[in-house]
Amino acid sequence: MPNLLKEMTMSDLELITKPDAAMALKRMEHWWEREIIGRPAIQVTAPRTERKALPQSKHASQRDRWMDIDFTLQVASTQIENTYYAGEAMPIFWSNLGPEILSTAYGAELEFGPDTSWSIPCLKDYSVVDDLSFSTDNVYFDTVLEATRRALLEGQGKYLVGITDLHPGADLAASLRDPQQLCLDLLDAPEDLARLLAVTYSAFFEAYAVQEKIIKDAGQETATSWLGVYSRGRCYIPSCDFSAMISPRAFNKFFLPEILDEIDWLDRSIYHLDGPAAVRHLDTLLEIPNLDAIQFVQGAGRKASSFMEVYQKIQKHGKSLHVSVDSDEVDTFIDALSPDGVMLSTWAASEEEADFIVNKTLKW
Repeated sequence: MPNLLKEMTMSDLELITKPDAAMALKRMEHWWEREIIGRPAIQVTAPRTERKALPQSKHASQRDRWMDIDFTLQVASTQIENTYYAGEAMPIFWSNLGPEILSTAYGAELEFGPDTSWSIPCLKDYSVVDDLSFSTDNVYFDTVLEATRRALLEGQGKYLVGITDLHPGADLAASLRDPQQLCLDLLDAPEDLARLLAVTYSAFFEAYAVQEKIIKDAGQETATSWLGVYSRGRCYIPSCDFSAMISPRAFNKFFLPEILDEIDWLDRSIYHLDGPAAVRHLDTLLEIPNLDAIQFVQGAGRKASSFMEVYQKIQKHGKSLHVSVDSDEVDTFIDALSPDGVMLSTWAASEEEADFIVNKTLKW
């Protein structure tokens, strides 16, 4: 991995919505290295004192709303203007049609709800696996890529533009087959599943590269995505949400090899460990030498601080941590963890409270 800290110039990132963006980028880069400059990294967002009204949807369907690039960009721009970004929180737009966008590159259609979308499984049997080929030439990827281009123009000097949410490997296979069916495939058709994974292996790399070229050609050298971490060079969040449903043996045999290749390909990587049921794979992840960081999601209705032993274990093994916490948990984490490589992400009720929370880290 290149030493990005030595190769980059930190002072050229200027955003009117984030006057200290260059310093935030510099501190973020040191967070990846488990280093501290001045104070530990922390992300805090809060509503601006003066806010504009959000555009309201008048679309005939959820699909129309999600696919409307003009509306998407108007809402995003207004939300960014209405938000105060303290610490290493950064104004970011990433074109989003849901976590199963990769399935559309193999012919799947998407269904849209108010808050997310899901694919309609299209791979009914494995007889056609060898006929599958990756293509971004469809209405969904066209929308994602055009929104990315538009955002780079309209948001210049206002926000960073990131890569969309990509779930390859097991999650892609599950979106094509159906998660329950994929569980059965592990038992009944492991060779067919392995063939599917081989055919779809390139999906992440190709989808990332297409968007990366658009972003870099527009002059943005900082890479980011849905999580809100960022870096110069290739930066992304390897994941396998399907892993919560399977054993470490199945995970290691079928899905870990592609994850390892993603991590090798990236300059910065932070693994998204999705929920308590996925913790059974933590030991495997901690043994990956060039995995930079882990983001553990505690699950709905649970406090992050109730899983402190997980964060302590991750830190003990020398990985950086990204932890989404309630604002009333910040002191608990300061008391329980070393500040090296820890980045808390939270929200506040006001700009003043956001600054107060950031200043708490000075005593850490």
